[in-house]
Amino acid sequence: MAQHYLWTLLLCLQTCLEAAGSDTDILLMTGILGESVTFRLNIKEPEQVINIAWNSETSVAFVTPGDPGTAPKVTVTHQNYNDRINVSRQNYNLEISELRMEDSGIYKADINMKTLETTVTTTRRYNLQVYRRLGKPKITQSLMTSVNSTCNVTLTCSVEKEEKNVTYRWSPLGEEGNVIRIFQTPDNQELTYTCTAWNPVSNSSDSVSALQLCADSAAGLRSRHTGLLSGLAVLFLFIVIVPLVLLCLLRKRGQGSYLTTSSKDSDADSKKTIYAYIMVTRDVPPAEGRIYDEIPQSKMVKTSTQDGKPPGISTYENVI
Repeated sequence: MAQHYLWTLLLCLQTCLEAAGSDTDILLMTGILGESVTFRLNIKEPEQVINIAWNSETSVAFVTPGDPGTAPKVTVTHQNYNDRINVSRQNYNLEISELRMEDSGIYKADINMKTLETTVTTTRRYNLQVYRRLGKPKITQSLMTSVNSTCNVTLTCSVEKEEKNVTYRWSPLGEEGNVIRIFQTPDNQELTYTCTAWNPVSNSSDSVSALQLCADSAAGLRSRHTGLLSGLAVLFLFIVIVPLVLLCLLRKRGQGSYLTTSSKDSDADSKKTIYAYIMVTRDVPPAEGRIYDEIPQSKMVKTSTQDGKPPGISTYENVI
């Protein structure tokens, strides 16, 4: 009997020590956005579990054993975890699926287990951090200069979305950080510069050749010169052509007003013109001896009102 009590005391002491150690130890865990993570309890005697209470910043779930041969009963205690909690039948490990960024934080599992004479509570703590899988980084270049066949280029490596705990490393330079400066000479144009972005759950790389850097540098300088010349040409055309067009429009407008005035004056003069018809006769000879003179084409001569005749009377003169 004494030996039995001694073994019971040693078991309780071991359980208490494990519980005390678990209260201070926090297991760091990483999760991937949209995927699943499993909290392992490492319960050696799952048949002695009475219940397990999971908590984070809010309560998460409450687990109790089911009937023999059945799955545990899981009660989700916060709506953020609805339809995302699953508990293993064999060892009560907790799985959270469809991880969200807000799932990051400290999780605590209070495991109540029965012994021969009492109930022991063991606590497990976890620090869960959720990350996105990194997409392919992008290398951009700036501050391009080219002097004496040497390209001076600044390279910047970045991922699509700003992420926490992202590190960058360049090869073959062995430098860390997302920005490096390259002095490219004709001797090392065969090199390829690779940027690798890392976070706790993934990594991805992008590369650029040294020959491409120098070509892009020269093309950038040419494009800037071409753009400058094009801008100057457009400015010159604007300064020269626009005033000429305005001058032509002003001249056409002036000529139109002159023609209108002239037509009005000519109409006024035509209204003042008086035509006179003058008939000249000769003495009529005897009937038997009448001689007709053939008269050539008569002409109409108009006289103006300046001859002293009243306006409105037309007088025509038949000139023989």
